[in-house]
Amino acid sequence: MFNKITPEKAGVPSEKITEYINCLTNCGANTHGLMLLKGNDVFYEGYWEPFNKDFTHRMYSQTKSYVGIAIGLLLDEGKIKLSDRIIEYFPEKIDGEISKELNELTIEQMLTMTTAGPSKNWFTETDLDRTHLYFNARIGDYKAGTIWAYDSAGSQVLSALVEKLSGMELLEYLRLKLFNKMGTFKTAEILKTRNGDSWGDSALICTMRDMASFGRLLMQGGNWNGEQLISADYVKKATSALVDNHRSAFDTELTYGYGYQIWKIAQNGFGFIGMGDQLTLCLPHKDLMLVLTSDNQYNHPVRQIIINQFFDIIVANAGDELEENPVALNELENLTYNLKLRVIKGESDSPLKEKINGKTFVCDQNNLGFKQFSFEFGDDEGIFKYINEQGEKEIPFGINKNVFGKFPQLGYSNDRGGAKTTDGFMYNDAVSLCFKDDNKIILLVQIIDKYFGNVHARFAFNGDTCVAEFIKNAEDFLNEYQGLIIARC
Repeated sequence: MFNKITPEKAGVPSEKITEYINCLTNCGANTHGLMLLKGNDVFYEGYWEPFNKDFTHRMYSQTKSYVGIAIGLLLDEGKIKLSDRIIEYFPEKIDGEISKELNELTIEQMLTMTTAGPSKNWFTETDLDRTHLYFNARIGDYKAGTIWAYDSAGSQVLSALVEKLSGMELLEYLRLKLFNKMGTFKTAEILKTRNGDSWGDSALICTMRDMASFGRLLMQGGNWNGEQLISADYVKKATSALVDNHRSAFDTELTYGYGYQIWKIAQNGFGFIGMGDQLTLCLPHKDLMLVLTSDNQYNHPVRQIIINQFFDIIVANAGDELEENPVALNELENLTYNLKLRVIKGESDSPLKEKINGKTFVCDQNNLGFKQFSFEFGDDEGIFKYINEQGEKEIPFGINKNVFGKFPQLGYSNDRGGAKTTDGFMYNDAVSLCFKDDNKIILLVQIIDKYFGNVHARFAFNGDTCVAEFIKNAEDFLNEYQGLIIARC
């Protein structure tokens, strides 16, 4: 589908891509994959081990953009009008009287996230049906169309609308209308909500090349190999700044406006944006695209650096075809070959290692439910052992390197969001440790599965006492790994 060419062939110096990758590393970005394209040509593709081109990665809120295009397909079929009130399609979901504001909410207002007020967090609600929850637990504070406010639950309702009117699951509908003709998204999936609906606001799982094909489709106005797969007029509106999306007096990398579940970006570009920095940035006037996967849930400011430096380093230096530079290209290839998933870095050894090796620390009562813990060290690896409310647990780690395994906490969701598992299922993880000063340890646990998340734990030792602080960053799990522990040897 995509041809591979050198950066110079695309008009971008190889050394500028090296500079950009180093910038990502130096700013603390936890990158998983990066693609750069000009037209149908890939002029850079790299993956941070253990990720690779076939890995199907969770796209989080990028999924909303796919829902926005699916609504356009319904429009093409004549099954909806954008001026239709959304409740007309879900009378069975309404228990009683709803607010006037919600009653007047249109499909187009939902597409542009100019809805009628905040909705409830479905992870903490007992209602399994998110569409039912949206209509019956929503406040309806103000007239729809008044202001832009990010409405993830509204995107889920639009996904339910697609499934209801098409009679198909969201991904299967997109396959029928788009992806089968494009030859992409063959290994993709979408996780489910607790009632079995497609998780349309957060849970598309696909490859980076799938992402690139979707971006390319919209850059071409919905045309693929000469066939118009979706209305060009709809695509033009969907990727336009239909509403202002400032929420403060400050301009940011994402305050260029909002279309139909699609963000506007600088230089009249558009993008699909997912939590943790799943990014597809499209610049039609330059025929350039960036596709990036990562997990920066712990490091929100890094998104501005990723996007702004793409413009400053890559876009600003993109031009006509250049003469090949074998030295710079070889340097870039060597860098790409050695890309590895982020680790926590510090000292590889410390007097603390011998002092606490194998010793048990008994915990005061704490909200994590930890009873005790210990560290067992080898030369460059070890095991963090602990007892919590589920029993005895072990987390193998590398010292200044990752060790890959299974995170031992049981009960987390697998194929359905918010639905706990009971079959012993565990997420894949990557764990690293380092020493800080003579009395501190930092442990980094990264979940690298259908769900992404991380735990940063620091342990400070003073005599026989240890103070441990756990900070988790994840959508709806790792809650048992958030808080402070005081323990004694």
